[in-house]
Amino acid sequence: MKLNCSRPFNYTEKNDSRLDQFEPDENLYQTLGFEIEICVINAFFSLITLLGNSTILLIVWMTCSLHSAAYILLTSLAVSDLAVGLLIQPLFKAVIQSGISTIILVFNILVNFFCCASLLTITAISIDLFLVLQLHLRYHAVVTSFRVTWLVIFIWVSAGVLASTKYWIASPSQVVISVTINSLLVGNFIVYLKIYLVVRRHQRQIQHMHHQQGANNENILSMKRFKKSAMNTFFVFIILLFCYLPSSFIVYLAFTSVIISRKVFAIVFTLIFLNSSLNPALYCWRDREIRTAVKQLFCR
Repeated sequence: MKLNCSRPFNYTEKNDSRLDQFEPDENLYQTLGFEIEICVINAFFSLITLLGNSTILLIVWMTCSLHSAAYILLTSLAVSDLAVGLLIQPLFKAVIQSGISTIILVFNILVNFFCCASLLTITAISIDLFLVLQLHLRYHAVVTSFRVTWLVIFIWVSAGVLASTKYWIASPSQVVISVTINSLLVGNFIVYLKIYLVVRRHQRQIQHMHHQQGANNENILSMKRFKKSAMNTFFVFIILLFCYLPSSFIVYLAFTSVIISRKVFAIVFTLIFLNSSLNPALYCWRDREIRTAVKQLFCR
């Protein structure tokens, strides 16, 4: 998404770009109150983002068992999310309060760069999870640290190219970024659906063994683990949709000449930033090794 306002956030203006049409603010005091609320909310989530992602990076660096291919992707995600809390959210507050064109320009570049890097990395992590379930013993031979490192480099270069499209293809740049985000959301849906189907197949196999061999603790634990894994998978995807889908919907409305208020854009950006705050908790919740490392770090 792109935010354009050459005046303070509570100033109403219209221009020729359909993405920049905003409805007038009804009341100056209501607008100022909304600005304060948005700034406070983003300040709070910025702090959560910094603490959560710094913890993930510290844990991966300190824990030798986490120096593997899968955690290279998690490190990349933590770096992009950390940048959201460290750079983008403070800039967003500056955009809301001042509307200075230079700040808006820097904000547009950084939000496209780091949020695209974050979403691309989330997609890569979901594919990695699918490969773990699909390849089994061949996983470590196929997914190596060397290949994942090059994948991370490709992700960051791609995010940089996407963030710079506004300079070399001008007006269609937002279409390119919007299409990319929607494609990644659809891709995540397909991958998570495949993961769910694989988990369900494994669960049926365990149930079949359960009926043939009778109940035992190992089968019961395996069934519970696969059921929990399937539920976790869709919960993570729902959170991803909750954070990113509104932005796609708003961009679509903007291109159909629907007038959208600045308040709506501010809320949509805040939801995108929220994903960076939630990611550390989600991956800590899903990953047993991360949870164990967190407990060891804070229970010393």
